[in-house]
Amino acid sequence: MTNLPSPDHPPWCLRGPDCAGPGDLHLSRLVGTAVRGDEVIQARLGLWRMDVGPTSPTGLLLELSAGEYVERWPVGLAQSRALAHLSGDLIRRLGPSPASLAA
Repeated sequence: MTNLPSPDHPPWCLRGPDCAGPGDLHLSRLVGTAVRGDEVIQARLGLWRMDVGPTSPTGLLLELSAGEYVERWPVGLAQSRALAHLSGDLIRRLGPSPASLAA
């Protein structure tokens, strides 16, 4: 799975078994978000793009898992942007982060 330049694949695409023909689903590597690694629910984020129609839908891929149970949710680009903005606002309401308290 090399990421050589290609007009058919975004540069972040892993080009795995999901990229096999027309109407491909392109997925990036998922990035873990665990702070300590012992959280009950693990969350990972990645990118996705579906090659359909004149405008390919894209966005963030949210993967939530607890043990062997895994759910993947593709979130559209507009909603991904809204979630990024809203989550920052909501998290600030929780108070300062432990790292900023230690400084």
